[in-house]
Amino acid sequence: MEVNCLKISGKDSLSFLQRQSTNDLKELKTPVYAAFCLANASLVSLTLISKSPEGIIIQCKNPEALKEHLEKFAIIEDINFEIIDSSNIDCHVATSSLLATTDSTSPLTMTDEFTQGESLIKLVEAHPEKNLLDKYVSFTKGCFPGQEPLAKFKNIGLRKREERSQTMLDEALELFAHAKNPQELDPAIELLRKALKENPRNEDAYESLGVMLAKQEKYQEAIQVMHTLEMINPQNQMAQMNLSIFYMKIGDKETAEEHKAKGTVLQFEEALKK
Repeated sequence: MEVNCLKISGKDSLSFLQRQSTNDLKELKTPVYAAFCLANASLVSLTLISKSPEGIIIQCKNPEALKEHLEKFAIIEDINFEIIDSSNIDCHVATSSLLATTDSTSPLTMTDEFTQGESLIKLVEAHPEKNLLDKYVSFTKGCFPGQEPLAKFKNIGLRKREERSQTMLDEALELFAHAKNPQELDPAIELLRKALKENPRNEDAYESLGVMLAKQEKYQEAIQVMHTLEMINPQNQMAQMNLSIFYMKIGDKETAEEHKAKGTVLQFEEALKK
């Protein structure tokens, strides 16, 4: 796929981008996802930023718009902007381009999910399962355009969603405790699905959902839920133990034993820390 990029060169290029981007570029030894926003957190562009011998390469779907935006802030800096074809850059950046086209949160795929000028906060809220705020934004790097509304959202908006998720989990567990048969678990399962929409990293909600689905003998779906939990936290012991049980239920003893072994290793590692 042909991808145009914005190349930035000059001795002030890295320090300039550090001030303008949402993420911490540091020495830019590895590619970094970053957004460029206005002061109200409206999006100019989602990008993947890499370093090459020619300069700093910014990959995105709208390099012309980003160039126009950044040029407004380059007043006295030694910095040059140029739109280039990605096929003309070195193999290190070409590898980054491959990453950008295969990662579902990359600027080349996520651009289809927003229109220029839309709030980055709305994009984060629309795709809570992708953890875009963690991927694209650093709150320890120093000031950048859009920092204040993004920090407010992180400190207040996300916390409220986490609190709602926990409340739904608690209600689901209460329903589970009083259910007399698996068919009565449907309301609890629905609450857990809502809890995970509010907070897709609620590990207890994933575990509870998997267990309740298994109670209804929906083992394949329960396995999918546990694999999601495993991806979120590879160190989660209960994900491995539940996977072992669920795979055994469907007759896949070999896979069950693999997950049981993983769970045992995690338990052993945890015991060593104490």
